Amino acid sequence: MKNASNKVRLYLFAGVVAAFAGALWFQPESAFSQTKPAWQERWEKVLADAKKEGTVVVLGPPGDLIRNAMTEGFRKAYPNINMEYSGRRSGEQAVKLGAERDGGIFSADVFVGGPTTANFQLKPMKALDPVRPALILPEVADVKYWRDNRHEFSDTDGLYDLVFVGQVSAPLIYDPRQVKREEIDELYELLDPKFKGKIVINDPLVSGAAVPVFRFIWETLGPQKATDYYKRLRAQAGAVDRDQRRQIEWIAQGKYAILVAPSDGVMAQLLQRGIKFEVLEDFKDHGTYIGASFGTAMLINKAPHPNAATVFLNWLLTKEGQLLWSKAMNHVSRRLDVPIDHLFAYTIPKPGVKYWIGYSEKAQTRTPEEEKILKDLFAR
Repeated sequence: MKNASNKVRLYLFAGVVAAFAGALWFQPESAFSQTKPAWQERWEKVLADAKKEGTVVVLGPPGDLIRNAMTEGFRKAYPNINMEYSGRRSGEQAVKLGAERDGGIFSADVFVGGPTTANFQLKPMKALDPVRPALILPEVADVKYWRDNRHEFSDTDGLYDLVFVGQVSAPLIYDPRQVKREEIDELYELLDPKFKGKIVINDPLVSGAAVPVFRFIWETLGPQKATDYYKRLRAQAGAVDRDQRRQIEWIAQGKYAILVAPSDGVMAQLLQRGIKFEVLEDFKDHGTYIGASFGTAMLINKAPHPNAATVFLNWLLTKEGQLLWSKAMNHVSRRLDVPIDHLFAYTIPKPGVKYWIGYSEKAQTRTPEEEKILKDLFAR
């Protein structure tokens, strides 16, 4: 009897378990589906609103290569959002943007350009929104994907200008038909009388590549020696120019022998097009610096398409977006998973080498003394 009683209990228990399992089986899927991660819910809403906006207006560097890379790449990723891309020198973009805003026109969403423009033109006109809150996708927001395990910002607030490029910036280029490398690979060799009238200088009074180059010289030599160097270098120059493409072409054409402070971005685009000149990646006595070139991203405030701006920003900072940017601009991405085998060797930072960081707002802020000297020497 005892065995029979145990069997009855066992059968009853098995029946209860089966019934409970059956009830679970027929529960609707939603009862067990986990809540979506917060980032995903936010992303889906931003993406839906961006599709309603339909357009994102991006102000970026000049050149067909980068224009095509950005517009075609973004179109493939987000075919329901049209990109309007306007490419020109960052300083010129900022002047145009400022004039439009003064007239009550707010037409731009995203600004991709140089840190000098960000900190000394756009930030003072209060044209920027914080970037960090707009980083949504995990592969963008997680710092493990980025060099030094952090998001880098050029501005001292650490809010407005996200740096996604960090590469060795060449202080000069030269025409090998007129100059041998060993004649100019030390800083003071540029002051040799034989180069008088053969040097063109990228104007240091406008935002762009010349700002960090001259700041590097000032910080490296110190105020007294740098002041003397500025004066003597200015006397050597056959021209001071603001057109970053033209001045590089002058070297390729042989009109001048040496260009001080070439634009990294423009230089790379012209090298890719087969324009011939040589690059001095650093001075063997004083080295060089790490720059960002055009590789920083900002969100324009009062933007007409804020959700589309967020979508573009996140896409640009993904591995896919960064690889397209890197190939078009020959820039070294700060993302650790972006290949570097397509880059010019001189742009890649060497392990163990200490470089001056030239893209920060602090690094690019001139002292009043330096500002006065440069204006006295280069003002038109």
